[in-house]
Amino acid sequence: MSDPAMSDPAMSEPAMSEPAMSEPAMLETLPEISVVIPTHNRCASLLRTLESLAVQSLAPDRFEVITVLDAVTDGTAGALKSRTWPFAFRALVPETRGAAGARNTGARAARGERIVFLDDDMLADPGFLAGHLRAAGADPRSVVVGQSAPVIGAGGWFGDALADWWHEQFRAMADPGHRFSYRDVMSGNLSVPRAEFLALGGFDEALLCREDFELGYRLVLSGAPLRYSADARALHHDASTPERNLARARAEGRADIQIARKHPAMFFDMKSAGMAFPATGARVLRLLTFRAPWAGQALSRTLGAALPALRVLGMRNRWLLLGGYLRAFAYHAGVATEAGSPAAYDGLAAAARAVTPAPPVIEADLLGDLDALRSKVESEGPQGLRLTCGGKPVAELPALPGAEPIAGRHLDAALRQSLDRWAAARLLAADLAPLPADHPDWIDGVGQSTAADTHSLAELDIEGWSLTPRETTSGYPLRILVRRDRLPLGWITLLSPPQPSQFWATVRDHVLRDPALCTRALRPAPAPAGRQMPRPPITVVVCTRDRTETLARCLAALAALDYPDRQILVVDNAPTSDATRTLVASLPGIDHVCETRPGLDWARNRGLAEAAHDIIAFTDDDTEVDRHWLTALAETFDDPLVGLVTGLVVPMKLDTPARIYFEDVYGGMGKGFDPFLRPGNATGPREILWASGCGVGANMAFRRATIARVGNFDPALDVGTATRGGGDIEMFHRAVARGATLAYQPAAFVWHEHRADVGGLHRQLADNGSGFGAYLLTSARNRTVPRAAILSFALRDWIGGWLVRRMVRPGRHSRRLVAAEATGLLKAYPGYRKAQMRAAELAGEGPEQAPSTK
Repeated sequence: MSDPAMSDPAMSEPAMSEPAMSEPAMLETLPEISVVIPTHNRCASLLRTLESLAVQSLAPDRFEVITVLDAVTDGTAGALKSRTWPFAFRALVPETRGAAGARNTGARAARGERIVFLDDDMLADPGFLAGHLRAAGADPRSVVVGQSAPVIGAGGWFGDALADWWHEQFRAMADPGHRFSYRDVMSGNLSVPRAEFLALGGFDEALLCREDFELGYRLVLSGAPLRYSADARALHHDASTPERNLARARAEGRADIQIARKHPAMFFDMKSAGMAFPATGARVLRLLTFRAPWAGQALSRTLGAALPALRVLGMRNRWLLLGGYLRAFAYHAGVATEAGSPAAYDGLAAAARAVTPAPPVIEADLLGDLDALRSKVESEGPQGLRLTCGGKPVAELPALPGAEPIAGRHLDAALRQSLDRWAAARLLAADLAPLPADHPDWIDGVGQSTAADTHSLAELDIEGWSLTPRETTSGYPLRILVRRDRLPLGWITLLSPPQPSQFWATVRDHVLRDPALCTRALRPAPAPAGRQMPRPPITVVVCTRDRTETLARCLAALAALDYPDRQILVVDNAPTSDATRTLVASLPGIDHVCETRPGLDWARNRGLAEAAHDIIAFTDDDTEVDRHWLTALAETFDDPLVGLVTGLVVPMKLDTPARIYFEDVYGGMGKGFDPFLRPGNATGPREILWASGCGVGANMAFRRATIARVGNFDPALDVGTATRGGGDIEMFHRAVARGATLAYQPAAFVWHEHRADVGGLHRQLADNGSGFGAYLLTSARNRTVPRAAILSFALRDWIGGWLVRRMVRPGRHSRRLVAAEATGLLKAYPGYRKAQMRAAELAGEGPEQAPSTK
């Protein structure tokens, strides 16, 4: 609100001591409302305010208006003498200077039971006073804050930002769950009970500004209820400018220190406490405001000079950000001026810590009885409320000085705002079967791991609370893949062994703490009850080269599939021995074919040629498929628009730091637990180019018709060639770019054995860099999207957004491993050229040279 007190002292004009209307009109009855308007040298604005009060819907005999002339020198008194009003009117001279003193003078002279404080730059709506009375209702102690709709004279970016700020204040107060505090008490449009106001001593006239906040603090402590009324509306003609805004910020900083001296408990709730913490920004502010204020002022002037240039350049966000920094500095400069020294400032912080008691806080878990919680909140009216779900924090209403006690409406608002964090958990908890009486027998043999950088793995089906260990389960932390029947939901981690009697309760609480996991668990089953899903025959292709140990494990998992109508085809790529052929010959129901041309994409293409069925699924020899893998793929292909499907890939082991880094830091191979579509006719170039976000070759499937439409895998790409990768994502990209729809289905998931050691991970990430670069070169050659889009993507998204960003701000990433990927990028072009020439040489060696064994 504009503050008439922010002006230089001057000689006052003689004030009117007599009313400007007939005496009988004032003395017939006592008014219900006394409107108090402080003013300083704004005659025209004041007259407009009075004229708006002359047309109120409230009868004029039900209110009076008191104007308090604060050192006016612009002819205001004379102008008032020449006017008459339909309401009782008086003009007074305050006993002390300033807006606070003017308001107090008017309040002491008021005869109404309710005082409405109104600034002289307000135009009251016709229902303004009636709105204040309605909002107060039957409770005479109510304090009502009216709506002051901003009309900003400055305009431009500053005016827009200021108007947005005002609108946000009133939008928040209009929320039924808003928790009122002293910050909501704004004296420009405020009504208070006269007796309560005078009993509290009115506004503090010693304050430079913020006297409304300080009064609000005392009102809340006294138990006065705060309310907001959009009907008590006035147009606020705010004359703020950027320069006045900075001056106001400095005054606010000084006032907040004054308030902290009077009410130490408020110190840490105000911005003035920003320099009381050992953060870098706080230390810089202390230096520039206390130790070297001249340097701070010089820096402020220099930065302020950049604002016009930013405006000319159209850099609105930077302009607003810089303006915010300048206002914050002005505020803290005011704090330092009023505090006087760092020692005095620190003394205020120490005093605040010493007097701030621990307020009553209610803690409750939302899986419990909500009705009982509501009753407790209503009866106790706590200062703070902490809500959890399964022990995980989901919402908190902190104990704040000068804030009203928490009531049922605040609880309702907190529940609404955090609905996505607890509602699904509550529904799921009611839907799950009772917990088993005994914990799993095998868990007794799992001790606390001595290696903090390794995890054991297990699989949990919450449909029947069945927990199955993976082969490396040996200790804690224990990471558990949670599923509900066929649907994987997410991960939970037990960091340490629970008490045996609390094992299942602990597991359930960890499940219910994850809102996304709970939401997935409540989704309908992929195949609705009563509907017979099609089960088309599917060929599974496993490409391998001299890895019979992992291949045997892969084939054992494929043999356990719940999908009988299948062909399993092993493509033996450029083997150096007969070990793979011998292994496959020992296993029933598995076909073998040898592809002599080295390269994973040569092997994939041979699998496509030899496949017996029209849906061809691929997995790698270092995976274990889930037993429902093909069922989920078939259900996804039930949509005739889907041309290719990828699925979730989860880690088979997390028993080394390299495996944990690849999964948790680099991102692993999985693309999340939520299904998605990439329709070819509705996917932009940038999204298509991020084909690595669609899936991986260890878990993919195609319709034969899609392959016929978009072509085979590019044999110049992927493992076994100089490019070292990129064959799978190039196929995803090409298929979507040419109109096919890709579906990602996490229910079709496989377990993958990541590289065990850092050296192997280093080579893998270098291969990723080379393969991704070769993929982009191939896409540019094929012109699947405009080459300009590929170049922009390569520079901005991949090199700048992925590689450079992680080198500059690595976070949990290893710069050495990021550099490995960047080094691979440098090898992409020569590797691509070499692989192209080699592919051309091998193209004449047809598959007839490598007969199949079926």
